[in-house]
Amino acid sequence: MNKIENINFILFNIGLFSFLFLWDLKFNNFQFRYLIILPILCLIFNPKIYNIRSIFKILIIPNLILIHFLYISITNNYSIEIRDILGLIFLYIIFFVTIHNFEKFEESLEKVIDIFTILFSVAFLTYFIHSKSILNLDCYDGWFFNHKFIFVENSHFSLISVSIINYYIYKFCQNPPYKNYDYIKIFFFIIFFIISILNFSTTFLVGLILTQTYILIKNLNNKKIIMSSLILIIISSTILLNYKQCTERSLGSIQPIYKIFVFKNEFKNKSLEQQKNILSNNDYRINMSVETFLVSLEISYNSILDNLLGVGFNKYQIAHKNYIDKIVKIDDAIKKNNIYDGSTNISKITTEYGIFGIIFILFFLFSLFKRRKFNQFDIFLISLICLQFLRGVGYFNGGFLLIFLVYFYKLHREGWKFK
Repeated sequence: MNKIENINFILFNIGLFSFLFLWDLKFNNFQFRYLIILPILCLIFNPKIYNIRSIFKILIIPNLILIHFLYISITNNYSIEIRDILGLIFLYIIFFVTIHNFEKFEESLEKVIDIFTILFSVAFLTYFIHSKSILNLDCYDGWFFNHKFIFVENSHFSLISVSIINYYIYKFCQNPPYKNYDYIKIFFFIIFFIISILNFSTTFLVGLILTQTYILIKNLNNKKIIMSSLILIIISSTILLNYKQCTERSLGSIQPIYKIFVFKNEFKNKSLEQQKNILSNNDYRINMSVETFLVSLEISYNSILDNLLGVGFNKYQIAHKNYIDKIVKIDDAIKKNNIYDGSTNISKITTEYGIFGIIFILFFLFSLFKRRKFNQFDIFLISLICLQFLRGVGYFNGGFLLIFLVYFYKLHREGWKFK
């Protein structure tokens, strides 16, 4: 039995590593994130899993999601596609694999973060030197966007890099007794941190500012964390304010957003064609990413008004199709953006689960305010979830579903006391 459990632990580490860090890698129809199913090969030979009560507890949430999906599909006459079935199967597998490996999750997470940080730093430097490429300090046209090295965009890399930076900073500020291999971790973390800073994106800068501000507020009694957080916030803010692309996609979008909302409100009673004609003759300008974000929120708002219970698991594209042409857009090209996942996981969750999704997100935010004690693993979980609320990639990319599950399951195990 110990042999099976050891093999399961190894396979879970491989799957977790791939699900968290290699989700952008694809070879034809194979995607590395699917390796998260590997532990199933061992679990089916473990008699401990064949406990009806245990299985019922593990599957209660995916069963509720399935019931909700079937109810919405039947009442709204939605067709059930192969994509829906595969998505639901993947959902069940992630729940099953994650809960059964929860006891050793922190041990696994520490291993995969350390391994990724070291391997990525070495691989990046090797590729960068060998390819003789040049860094492009830009929030839009970044190095990852041009080279597709593991991550297809700088913002995709940012989802991981901010979480890893927060994890290590918090860990190193806790005054642990350092061992020899800890200095190796520190060395490679410094390399990883430099790579991350030089390959910044708006997601990276805004995400680091927000998450470090949260960490700072929650640790006002720790001088090391206060100093490190302030330094990271100052560095990120300085870069954000000194690069036009970054400013336009963050602070610089506030005034245009306000003007657009005023504009839409003034002309809401005009026909869609009249609105388009008026827009084409005005000088309203806004970054495409920002407008995509606003439009996804409008889609969610309109969808919830018509579908209080949502459109169902992984069915955001239905709401997008129903409302995208009814929304005034400055750049009509954004119709093709984020059709399946929305621009953030906030819009995806609220659209697909309606009032339940809103309650779920509000409860998560409530838990953030109530949490008192953290370790570096909590910081990693919170950072990754919050980053994907800024930059949506769906449930199965960036480890979102697994991390969200672990976060709430951990709260459940602690008795919902927010210790």
